[in-house]
Amino acid sequence: MTGVAIYLVAGLVAGLVSGLFGLGGGLTIVPALTIALPLQGVAPEFVMHLAIGTSLAVMFVTALYTTFLRSRYGDLNWPLFWHLVPALLLGTAIGALVGGRLPGAILRSLFVGFVAFMLVRVLHRHYRKSRDGQPGQQPDAAPVMPSRVSRLTAGVTTGLTGALLGAGAATITVPYLQAAGYRIQTASAVAAALSAVIGIGAGAGYVLGGLGATALPAAALGYLYLPAFAGMTAGALVGSPLGVRISHRMKDITQFWLFLAYLTVVLISMIFPG
Repeated sequence: MTGVAIYLVAGLVAGLVSGLFGLGGGLTIVPALTIALPLQGVAPEFVMHLAIGTSLAVMFVTALYTTFLRSRYGDLNWPLFWHLVPALLLGTAIGALVGGRLPGAILRSLFVGFVAFMLVRVLHRHYRKSRDGQPGQQPDAAPVMPSRVSRLTAGVTTGLTGALLGAGAATITVPYLQAAGYRIQTASAVAAALSAVIGIGAGAGYVLGGLGATALPAAALGYLYLPAFAGMTAGALVGSPLGVRISHRMKDITQFWLFLAYLTVVLISMIFPG
């Protein structure tokens, strides 16, 4: 499969999971680019930086579009979003500052470790609920606004990991908000909006951070690879509305298992890229 085809297909999948889970597509784009960029002759030491920087730029577009679609469905809780933004911005700034200075091998290891941790965390929460006699979300329970300290911790962590690894907000935000009693559609909508914030803030940081780097491809703007950005964005804008529609026809438990399967595929593709 050529690099262009990988960009389009990965963009379509990124848009689909952005609409379905509120991920912003970052966990799809980074593994895809670690495969596609070497095919374009990109030096190995720049592959992860370009993959993350491009992922953040695409994530901004897909997450912004998904946020618009979710708001039309009435899923987006704006007060909850604004309560999480300040801490998210702090984490995003730190992640963007650190990410551009780390070697690619370390970024890759951090990415793999983060996805593995999320898999274990999601499974642990699910089976703990099952053990306690609460196998699924309680639809009649009123959601509870998390405390200020809790929001600070979750927001900084979400922004930091999103900016550092090119991942969207959903991996942390969705289970966090579900634990507070919010429906998965609401949690996914807030995660999409937060992913857009991470994308624009950290994406700009990676562009600026890579401007002084030598031996980057001619089509790169800092750590943003423009051909991949164009192809993946085109595919993502097709996939996003499809993901949103599917999410409203699917039970929460089905979305949970799909989310788990998605994280598993991402983890395997990063451990065994060939």
